[in-house]
Amino acid sequence: MSKNIKVAFDLGNSSLKIAALKKGSLELHELPLPENLMEEDNILMPHAFSAFLKKTKKDLRLPGGPAGLLLPSSKVICRLVTMPLMSVDQLALNLPYEFSDFIHGEPHQYYCDYALCRDEAQEPSPQDEPGEEQMTMMAAVVQRQQIQDYIRIFSAGGFSLRRILPQEMSLIQLVQNCLRDRPESSREFCFIDVGFLSTRIFVVHGDRIQAARRIHIGCRALDGVVADLFNIDPFLADAYKRGNHQGILEHPRCMEVYESMAVEALKVINFYHFTYRQNQLDGVYLIGGGAEIEPLRRLLEETLDLPVLPVDLLIPGGESQRRCAAFAGAIGLMTEPEKEG
Repeated sequence: MSKNIKVAFDLGNSSLKIAALKKGSLELHELPLPENLMEEDNILMPHAFSAFLKKTKKDLRLPGGPAGLLLPSSKVICRLVTMPLMSVDQLALNLPYEFSDFIHGEPHQYYCDYALCRDEAQEPSPQDEPGEEQMTMMAAVVQRQQIQDYIRIFSAGGFSLRRILPQEMSLIQLVQNCLRDRPESSREFCFIDVGFLSTRIFVVHGDRIQAARRIHIGCRALDGVVADLFNIDPFLADAYKRGNHQGILEHPRCMEVYESMAVEALKVINFYHFTYRQNQLDGVYLIGGGAEIEPLRRLLEETLDLPVLPVDLLIPGGESQRRCAAFAGAIGLMTEPEKEG
């Protein structure tokens, strides 16, 4: 665990996940967000959100000091980038142009950061020019104003944001922690993150994202099915879903949603197996708000022909509770990054 970050936040559209270190023990909390506070990854009422944070800090007795935040996926682009070898100053000038399809306006309005990849690539890139030195990195870009807004909102709520990362980087840090503890492990990890608006699939190889895809099906689709079947509003449907009211998670219409997720995940896995023939992918990790949906877990195992592995294996301190899966991103924020030698 990081020596500095004692509390980390994973901000979703329907809930706020919190991982906190108290006297060496890891506490996990998931709080439903008040209605109309968030929409499409946007904080609609900043002052109300700060007040919500302040009350949460008091009610849960969360530690003060430096905190971490997992960036909503629509607010940041994170990708694997290979560029000619260059100095830090040259990289600062050139890196924004790797995100020209995302940047609107002047480059100085965006904040770019990167982490050099030191692991061996699985296969040489066919684009590499013979004899030309290359540098490979995980690079990210986000609007400076967006970062400033988050810092201000959380500061008003009693938290000083010191680490703000894309989900991809937090998962890589979990993987790196696991590999340091168990160097004999496979270097390939597949995460299926079942969120509220969408499902994201990442294949991590050591210190890089080797494959990624977003599926525009998430827990909101399940809430819609539950709301329709019980003739209730989606907000109440979420509670019915979490409590598996009358076994609703096994309903055929819910199974159709799981099947859509599983088929799209299979496409990603098949593409990965085809592209990297020497892969050693031995299972998948189900994370995010939908990680505890048992019928989804079973259907993924059947469709992918791979086991759904316990995320506890990746959690520092060996937390032996399945619900850690929903907090994987936030816990990754608290993992001490490897120091460069």
